[in-house]
Parts: sequence; structure tokens; C-alpha cells
Amino acid sequence: MAWNETPAKDDPNLSLQAYYVRPNVLQSMLKPVSRAIFQNIWNAVGAMDSGGLRKADFVGDVVADLIRGLGLVEISESSLGPGDWFVHSGVTRYHPRDAHSGRAEIKLASGKTVVGVVRHDCRITNSASVNMSGDDDVSFVVGRLLTSEKFDLVVAGYRDPFAFFSRGLDVPRIFDVTQGGDLSQMVYNKPWASRFKMRLDMPDAEALAEVIGDVMESFAAAVGRQGAWKLLYGRDGRPLHESHHQGMFRLFSQLPFGALGIHVEPNADHGSGPTDFTLRLNDSVNIIEFKKDDKKEEIRHGLAVQLPNYMESAGAGRGTYVVMCHSREKEDVYRLLAEVIDSDPTLPDIDCCVIDCRPKTSASKARSRYPRE
Repeated sequence: MAWNETPAKDDPNLSLQAYYVRPNVLQSMLKPVSRAIFQNIWNAVGAMDSGGLRKADFVGDVVADLIRGLGLVEISESSLGPGDWFVHSGVTRYHPRDAHSGRAEIKLASGKTVVGVVRHDCRITNSASVNMSGDDDVSFVVGRLLTSEKFDLVVAGYRDPFAFFSRGLDVPRIFDVTQGGDLSQMVYNKPWASRFKMRLDMPDAEALAEVIGDVMESFAAAVGRQGAWKLLYGRDGRPLHESHHQGMFRLFSQLPFGALGIHVEPNADHGSGPTDFTLRLNDSVNIIEFKKDDKKEEIRHGLAVQLPNYMESAGAGRGTYVVMCHSREKEDVYRLLAEVIDSDPTLPDIDCCVIDCRPKTSASKARSRYPRE
């Protein structure tokens, strides 16, 4: 458990100082645009680094957003299967193996032990070799289960209890996001401010739409394949407020939006009511509207009337319409949206995205294709 008894996934002030990272594995969690941004920043900070501190800070920010966006749980307190990502705040035991690698062991509540390889070339600070020796009971690990006995050690570092002071944040808030909390509260007001700036080699309007699509892919993958759908439901099994969906989107957008200098205005009112998000990249504007799939008429109205009005008021040349499916099939919603678009050739330029947020059954509990014998 954490220094303040708050699980990492529920900590709005989560901050890490990494000293070990496997960047290739970490990048596999990102979509193409975000992956390219990660690689460019990784190379840039490596060229100017001193003792790995800049890389440690950069990786810590990226990993903190992934932990909260995916709701990664403590391996010692949960039942996980191969392919699942996890965090670990307890004792990690390190052993030397050869000149290029070592071994990491995590003991589970069941008494079993899972083992991972420590690659010496993945150390990013001068102190990593000292930290990753013997029984380490103060650091924090992010990993991925490979089998019931092996795991991939992806990130190791310190969870910093005082980082919110240096970031200028409020006193830490502790809450349960599946009850009264809100994922949007996990987002820093000024992420990545004035730290790493990049640009895509395309017009701003096109770049803005490209990055939004990249973040939506991360959102869809997290909900569809990585278990993050659980963060969108309360303990009563009912879908949570739209702000949770928007908050998850913001968490996955931190890296690309911050690095590209995309300005985010939540709930901005340009004269026709508050938008979910108004995004600006220099003079280009894109309005994002989220909608649940509760009622067909509301889905139609959002695309045909609501979003176009927001766009006109804001002077936006392009918009993004996101439908979050909690009961309907994605294909049915896409057909519904296509009908709206085909029936009105005067609609502005709107990109539509449908995300399947319905609860998923774990592979171990999925219905078998074979009869019982």
C-alpha cells in the first residue's frame, strides 16, 4: 500500500521518480502519434540529461497518467492473469544474475512468488544499481504479468509524497473514483507546461484532429482490452457520469496535448452553452462533444444540432463527436450516425468516434466453445 494508504490509481497527486524503465514496453501502451512524441522527448532529454534525472521526471509523469487512466491495481492485493498490468508498493527482492542482468522477485498474498528480469541497460539514474539491490521496501514497481510465475519489470522508482508542493497543487485529495470521485480531478491544470514542445509536420487543424484521434484510440484500447471500463462504472454496476469518461480522455491526452502545446478549455461557453472540451492549437479550434448511448434521439440531436451550434459559436473548423456505448452495439451506433450525416449535407466537418464501454468478461470466465466432459 502507498505512503498515505491511498492506492496509486486513486491518487490525484500521484508523482513518481523513476530510476529504471523499459521504454520499448512503455511505448507499446501508446498509439502512433503519442509513441512518436514519447520517442522524440526521450531522445531529447537523453541528450541533455545529467544523471538521468530528466528522464526520471519524464517517465514518472507518463507512468502516473497511465496508472490512473488504466486503474492499475496492486498485484499483492488482486487476482490477475497473464497480460495484466499492475503496480507493486511492497517489498521487491533483487538478486544479481550476470554482468548484464539481475532478478526481481515479488511475493504475492497467496505465498507464491513471481519473478522478473532486471536489465542493467534499462537503468536511467546513477543510483539505480544501489536501489535495485537486496530487499527494496520503499520503491514502487509497474509491471506486466507474462505467466503465473513471471512478470515483465517495466518501471521502478520512488513514489514521491511531497511532489504536489513543487507542482503548486492543492493539499492531496483522497477519494474512491468508483463512488463519489471523478477522474477529471486526476488531471493537472497545467500539464507539461513549458517543458517539452514539439510540432507535427502538417497544418494545425489537421494536426489537432490527428492527435485527438490518437488519444481516442488509447481511450478505446484501455476500455476495450486493458480493463479500464471498470473505472466508468460505480459499485452498483451503473455507468458513472460523463465527466468520468471525459477525465479518462484527459489523462490519455496529457502527453501529446502538452508536448504539442494544445490548449484545453473544459466546459467553455462560446455563446451557445458549455462545450465538453474546446481545443486550440494556435488559431485552429476543435470542439469535442461526449454523449452516452442512452437515447437514440439524444445521439442524433448531439450530432445534428448541438455540436454544430457549438462549433459555429466558437469559430471551430472541425469537431469531434464521441458516443460511449454502455448498452448498444458499436455498429448500430455508427449506422445511426451515418444516417444523420447522409441526411444533412450542410453539416460541418465532424469526426465521429464510437467507444464500446460495456463491461468485459475476463478470459478465464469467458464461455467455453467446448462441451463439458
